Amino acid sequence: MRDVRLDALSFDYSEKRPLHVLVCDSDSVRNQRCLVAHRWSGVLPPGSFYELSGSNLVSSPEFTFLQMAAGRSLREVVEIGDYLCGLFSIGDSGHGYTGQRDALTTPESIAGFLDQAPGAYGAKQARRALRYVVERTASPREIMLCSALVLPKSEGGRGIRHIVANQEVKVPEHLWEFAGTDSFYCDVYIPSARGDVEYDSEQYHTGRYRLDHTQKRRNILEVSGVKTMSATPGQLSSFEYFQNFMWMLNKRFGLRERGLTDVQLGARRDLYEFFNDPHRILF
Repeated sequence: MRDVRLDALSFDYSEKRPLHVLVCDSDSVRNQRCLVAHRWSGVLPPGSFYELSGSNLVSSPEFTFLQMAAGRSLREVVEIGDYLCGLFSIGDSGHGYTGQRDALTTPESIAGFLDQAPGAYGAKQARRALRYVVERTASPREIMLCSALVLPKSEGGRGIRHIVANQEVKVPEHLWEFAGTDSFYCDVYIPSARGDVEYDSEQYHTGRYRLDHTQKRRNILEVSGVKTMSATPGQLSSFEYFQNFMWMLNKRFGLRERGLTDVQLGARRDLYEFFNDPHRILF
């Protein structure tokens, strides 16, 4: 802890939310109330750290994904990957939406990093989870929708393997003036169905102008051959409502789904409750 205090860090830590540090041998593992030590005895792949300030190094997004994959469930690791590859930031409290930002990394960069650490603790779970990470999501709710679609049925998802967030769709040229643009971006796009799921939040989709823009955008996407469904806060407010929404989504997009077993239905409820737990934090 004396070594840690030599350089001022740009973030706070406490007994409730301790600072996690990496050490190279068992003798250095000295856990304290505000500090948790993790041992890494192998070779560190290139790109494991970024320089934060002074002599402080912070784990890179790719190395963070690998370390956090160890000991966590598949849905937790997928969510971590979505956040690292997403287009928004969260607060110091470890949850919520605080604004837009560039993606910290990409699934391709994470895969390349894992190739350099094949036998590392957590690498197997990290590789498995990476198959379900959807990059370029723009909000926590989009991450929830992507996970509900892309995860296997045993994990509470629908098993749709290819999902794209913020997919660009070109507007027909004769509608450019009406649309005010030559392209739109779909929140959660399912290429196999040419379907778009839009999350219409209360914060960004209320008011006369925003409602008009949202409806006009939806009409133009439909004319452009893209089927659209709107996920509103009310439709996501309970597991039963969410199930009804997903049933309508299947009908609208022509997605066939066989009957669910009790175990699969239970997994879907668990996944919904996981994303809607108000006390859960990402880190």
